[in-house]
Amino acid sequence: MSNAIIYTRVSTKEQAEGGYSLSNQDKECKKFAIDNKFSILKVYEERGESAKTTARTELQHLMRYCTQNKKEIDALIIWKFDRLARNMKDFYFLNNYFNSLNIKVLSATEVNGESATEKLTRNMLGAFAQFENDQKSERVTAGMKQAFLTGHWLWRAPIGYITKNGNIEPDPKTAHHVKKIFKLFSTGMYEQTQLIKIIEADGIKINTNRMCRLLRNPLYMGYMHKNKWSEEPIRGIFEPLISEAEFKKVQDILNGKKPVITAYKRNNPEFPLRQFITCPNCNQPLTGSKSKGRKERYAYYHCHHKDCCINFRIRKEKLEKIFVDYLKFIKPERDLLNLFEATVKDVYNEKLSVRLNSQKQVQDKLIELKNRKSKLIDFRLDGTISEEDYKFKTKQLAEEIQEQEFRLREADAVSDDLTKCLKYACRAICNIDTIWENGDLDLKQRLQKLIFPKGLMYYSNDFRTAEISSLFIKKDASLASYNNMVPPSEFESLPPP
Repeated sequence: MSNAIIYTRVSTKEQAEGGYSLSNQDKECKKFAIDNKFSILKVYEERGESAKTTARTELQHLMRYCTQNKKEIDALIIWKFDRLARNMKDFYFLNNYFNSLNIKVLSATEVNGESATEKLTRNMLGAFAQFENDQKSERVTAGMKQAFLTGHWLWRAPIGYITKNGNIEPDPKTAHHVKKIFKLFSTGMYEQTQLIKIIEADGIKINTNRMCRLLRNPLYMGYMHKNKWSEEPIRGIFEPLISEAEFKKVQDILNGKKPVITAYKRNNPEFPLRQFITCPNCNQPLTGSKSKGRKERYAYYHCHHKDCCINFRIRKEKLEKIFVDYLKFIKPERDLLNLFEATVKDVYNEKLSVRLNSQKQVQDKLIELKNRKSKLIDFRLDGTISEEDYKFKTKQLAEEIQEQEFRLREADAVSDDLTKCLKYACRAICNIDTIWENGDLDLKQRLQKLIFPKGLMYYSNDFRTAEISSLFIKKDASLASYNNMVPPSEFESLPPP
């Protein structure tokens, strides 16, 4: 008797688990083998893998077995030719492969003869299998496109979401972590590396690349981008985790349009003034370290610049006490703060009308740009302009729209309680020395950078600086006039004290 092996396949896991299709194929292939006097050496069952590729687990095992035992095998029996391949390229490749081993590929239910008509019939069966497969692929793609255009997210859910009922919804376990990331980053007080550590402390592991992709992903504000199917963003029919305003504020920070206030990166909690106060001789930032004494180690701030000739150093406790005393000295008195509050309110009211007018102008400009973009699309559909010109103008308009949207966010009217914010800020300023003294390293360094943007130089138990926040004025020197004590054009409420 001749020897044969049997190969059966189902394309879905559901069919594989049900087993009815495999069972039917196995039954008919074995009957064909008995009727044609073949001895069955081995049966390979492919469970739940598609015939779109030859990289199938059992098919690869079968091919290796055939290569190793080609002298003992006369035929490969399959239920139908489409069980072996569903595209012509793979169909010809597999046929040629088995033919090279002198192994005939036989179908239990279709023609197997070698006449020209029978060969044509087999080739046509292969072509129809590919045609059917291509049709299914087109239907699936069309269905996915339609679902996407109607607001369904069809791919793997990003962190913060879970897939459910053909779409995504907020994940009860991780959604609040994503909201926290955006909220903290939008303040401009944290870098991405700091956020990673904060989230890791909450039990969520995330690397730098994933954090960057997360902060850039418009899906979190409810918009989907897929240029293959739509040039314009699609509004999803799922719950966004953050507001559009907060997302765009984060993008402004990432794009360098908004300033970021962060602490010094290479921190040592014992030396909060490290890299902030400079040497009185060479004006290079001081570092901090401990020196060994007779009984204990003593902490010092010192200059480590190789060209500095005085090797300046000062005890940590002394320099920090002088700094706290300096904060007490420069913080404004109550009457000045009262004047500051009144000035801010007056200027705010004066500028509010200007801001609203500016806001109206920007909104009008945005409407004009979007109308131009809409006309541009019409011109492209009519064939009035070329594809190259269309892409160039579309990119140009997109950049202009983005710039106007940024200006609109900058000109937005303040919705927070101004009086409450001012009271909070003045209370913090009145106690700035205590807040610094009792704060953690991160808070200390942020306060230092806010009050003294260009740092401080230590000089004979005092400090010198090229720039100081206008409210913090030496009582014996007018570093800024009251007229200059106007806050920025935006007011953002602080967290509760």
